Amino acid sequence: MTVLHIRHLYHRYALTEVLADVGLDLHAGETLALVGPSGCGKSTLLHVVAGLLTPTEVLMHSEFRGIACMFQEPRLMPWKTALDNIALGLKALGVPKAARRKQAAALGHRMGLAPEDLAKYPHELSGGMQSRVSLARALVIRPDLLLLDEPFSALDVGLKADLYGLLEEQVRQQRTAVLMITHDLMEAVRLADRILMMVPNPGRVVREFTLELPRAERSSPWVYQTTAELMQIDEVRIGFGLSEGTLPLPVTSPEHARHSGCMV
Repeated sequence: MTVLHIRHLYHRYALTEVLADVGLDLHAGETLALVGPSGCGKSTLLHVVAGLLTPTEVLMHSEFRGIACMFQEPRLMPWKTALDNIALGLKALGVPKAARRKQAAALGHRMGLAPEDLAKYPHELSGGMQSRVSLARALVIRPDLLLLDEPFSALDVGLKADLYGLLEEQVRQQRTAVLMITHDLMEAVRLADRILMMVPNPGRVVREFTLELPRAERSSPWVYQTTAELMQIDEVRIGFGLSEGTLPLPVTSPEHARHSGCMV
């Protein structure tokens, strides 16, 4: 089974240690959420996995070959139409123009974008449509590993639900692994198979939670109840600044974090 292993990940900016002894495992078809407050190193960790940042120290093994990213801002090319933005990754892979435009149009349609929308430039699209284009651009190359950096945080509830469904459909069909970061615990409970709770100063993993109920069976009441239960756990409350207290220094392995975690 295709897998990503990270052990003993450290990173510093000058004298500031932003990640300390972080470890995680991610398998094909699995969604892993990194949850924690701002400043705990979630984005730094994602950039390391994406190959955009060389860490100070790490032992990392990845069998994933196709990686795609989606960020909080759509980051579309303003001089390209929505269709050409979706097809950008296919162009980089050398797919002929006619074929890549056909694939991009088909996925754009599944994302709820009409032909006239695909002909527009980013400044002519609503924020929700830009997010659909951004998600389609990430998925059209059929990545083995999808990295999500809080892409849904600025969207309204209805649009979030639409994009959650589109994402889940693609992940299920393609067996894509997803590594997502979010400060929204409820979003993690809705979308992830496992959750890693991170805290800052320095950024580290202090608890792992496994969500046993399959994603397709999670009703809104279950999501609300499970989120409320997690919010009563000390590491979660302290990590989000809801309780006073201190948390242990770096957990040395995912196995340690998992053994101290719980099933939900």
